Formats: sequence, structure tokens, C-alpha cells
Amino acid sequence: MTTPNLFKFATSELSQDAFICWLLSWADKDYQTGSDKHKALNKIATSVLALFFDKANKSLPSHIDEIVVKRQVNNIDVLCIINDTYCVLIEDKVGSIQHSNQLVRYKQFMINDHKVTFAEDKIIPIYLQTHDQSNYKAVLKDGFYPVTRRDLLDLFNSEQNAALQESDIYGDYLNHLQSIEEAVQSFKSKPVNKWKKRAWIGFFQYLQSYLGEGNWGYVANPSGGFMGFWGLGHRVENNIDIYLQIEQKKICFKMSVPNKEGRSKIRDELYKLFKTEASEFDLKVTKPKRFGSGRHMTFAVLDTDVFENKNSIDLQQVNRLMDEVQKFIDHTVSQYKNKNG
Repeated sequence: MTTPNLFKFATSELSQDAFICWLLSWADKDYQTGSDKHKALNKIATSVLALFFDKANKSLPSHIDEIVVKRQVNNIDVLCIINDTYCVLIEDKVGSIQHSNQLVRYKQFMINDHKVTFAEDKIIPIYLQTHDQSNYKAVLKDGFYPVTRRDLLDLFNSEQNAALQESDIYGDYLNHLQSIEEAVQSFKSKPVNKWKKRAWIGFFQYLQSYLGEGNWGYVANPSGGFMGFWGLGHRVENNIDIYLQIEQKKICFKMSVPNKEGRSKIRDELYKLFKTEASEFDLKVTKPKRFGSGRHMTFAVLDTDVFENKNSIDLQQVNRLMDEVQKFIDHTVSQYKNKNG
């Protein structure tokens, strides 16, 4: 029987902040003994801290003699001080991403301005993302270590701990994370016309992994917006960019031209060239419903039935198509460069 889940309703970052603070507080040495609940939650809390330290290439102290957990200290989501020596600084996300140089500011606050300051090598800066984001390049650049939903699920599921039997709060959180992961992975089993936002995220993550490049996200537009994936990009002369963009079920060839002068001419040339060369790769491209005139525009659309399977999507077919499209773009951009070089 499915029972009500607390985290179905407590969906905000503040709610997750509260859970993380609650869970980490169980790492206190007082809970190493006592009831089965105390010991079970102490074990999982200690394992989560060990995961954080491991992400930062450090080892959790063998004994946690004192742990202080606070939230919203100078806007830091979760602050955990261990043995008066280590500071675990957690920026908590449930789908949003870092902004306004916040990660650098939080770290500098603990180094210079907190009432008890910490040397940089004693700070464990963790970026906890339990939903999804396209990449973590900026996070890593700012000196934080990403911990993802899958990291937590791998840890929780490997523990086989008694906490599930001892705590409804912990059990609800685990089930909540699993439900998100199942929704993201549903692209493997549901037909494309049944995909919701998270299924598209899962598919685009799959493409990132297969292609070794690309980014994804929600693209807003006047007609309602879409989940998009962009990758396989090329730079040609005069700052012209040519790249692939998937707009849910539509696979587009795009161009980005900063200068207004000559955009229409470049667009028409690329459309004709891509249409002509497609047959050499057993592909077919068509004209978009209308040609745009802005800096970023679609100049051709791939005619494919890869998303039309009434059952689940054929990922092997997707792989073959992406391989051919990659070769096709490489070849055709080279033709364009030779023609205009």
C-alpha cells in the first residue's frame, strides 16, 4: 500500500535544508549507543558525512566528538562543524542552480568573517543537487564538490541499514529521491508521447553521456517553451556557430550569427547545402515551417521517425542516428568552410 510521503508536500529547498540538518545531527557520538533507532540513524548520518569528505578528497575523522549543525548562517544553507576543526559547508539545491557568485562568497565568509574562522583546507564545500542540472563546471570552478541525487541513492541503497525500519522521516526521504530517479529514468520504458519533463532530462543526460558533449535545459519562448538539448557544435569563420539542437521531438540544425548583415544569405546557403549533402548519409532534412531572422535560428530540420515508436524508444537506433548526424555535420561544415574560405 502506498502511504503519504512527507516530501511530496515538503518540496522546497528549506524543507530539504531541514532534513539534511536533522539527519547530520544524528552523527553526534551520543547516538552511537542507545536504541536501535539511534544507532541506525547515527550510522547513516556518519556515512553521509564520509561521502562529503570523500568528495573533497579528505577522510572523515575517526571519532566525531562534537558536531554542531546550523542552517542559514549568512545565507549558507547548512553549516556543520565537526570537532571544532572541520567545517562542512553545504549549498543545497532542488533544481535551481548557483548564482550571484554565492559559492565563492560563502567560502570566503567561513575563511575570513565567521566568528570562528577556518583554514581553506579544513572546509568541506559541498554542492548538493537532488534534482538535476546540465553540468557542474561552474560549481567545480568555484571550489565546491557536487553531490548528486544518485550519489545519495547509491549510498542509501548500499547501506542496507536499519534506518528504514526505525525512521519514517528517513524512509520518506529515500522514497522521495527514488521517485524522482524513476521519473528521470522513465524515458527508457515509456513511449515518447508520454514523456514529461523529467523523462526528457533523463534522455538528454543519456545523450550527454553517449556523445561526450552537449547541454540541456528549459528554453522559454512565446509559444510555451520546450525542453532542449544542444550540442555537436562547430565554429566557422566570422563567429558563425553551427550546431544541433533537439527541441523535444524536433531535431534542428541551428546557426548563430552575431552580425545582422548577411544572416539571411548564410541561412539560405546552409539550408541548401545541408539538404543536398544529407542524402550521402542516408538522412533527410527539410525546411523549417518558417525561417527566422534573429541571431539564433533554425535553418534545417532532420526528418526522422526516431521518436515515433509507440513503445519505448530504441536507444540503439538513437545511437546510430547520432553517429550519422555527427559525421554529417562534420562533413557539411567542412564543405561550407571550403566553399566560403
